[in-house]
Amino acid sequence: MLQNNPEDTGRIIRTIRKKLGRTLADVAKDCDCTVSFLSKLENGRTRPSLNSLHRIAVSLGVNIGTLAPQNEGTPPRIVRAKDRAILGAPLIRSGDGIKLELLSGQSDGELFQVNLHHVAAGGRSDGQIVHVGNEFIFVMKGEIDLFLGNETVRLGEGDAAFFRSTEPHGYANPGKQNAVILWLNSPPTY
Repeated sequence: MLQNNPEDTGRIIRTIRKKLGRTLADVAKDCDCTVSFLSKLENGRTRPSLNSLHRIAVSLGVNIGTLAPQNEGTPPRIVRAKDRAILGAPLIRSGDGIKLELLSGQSDGELFQVNLHHVAAGGRSDGQIVHVGNEFIFVMKGEIDLFLGNETVRLGEGDAAFFRSTEPHGYANPGKQNAVILWLNSPPTY
């Protein structure tokens, strides 16, 4: 399993931002966050929510997997259980109760990305996000409230949903047990 280090992620964000010739102010404006927050993130002094990290990735034209340090030597076609990256504390805020387990490789040119979203009882995404693409989700364990714009749909174990990523979306776990969601994004977003 990949060990998450917020300092490494901050350095990756800074490197990509500078390579693109973007200022902290440019990216902060895109992400609806402050320059101070982004600077602290780049220096490993704060942790973002999963949605904040997603907004930063979109602003930089990459997916969240690009912002996480990767294990070397793992063939992109095979992702071993012991080698899967897990985005959670300390990389992202633990208060949201969300961990993201990357099941698919993070190679350039992939058509889709598959993750497991582990959502603690009471955990929730930080608002709703919008981006290019399509999504498919399958609730493997527990239940979630799926927010699609102004609509809220309760999904239980074995339920599935698909929607365009351009529709505002987010989720919460209203149950008393942890939920696990198999989540497919096309093109890769997380």
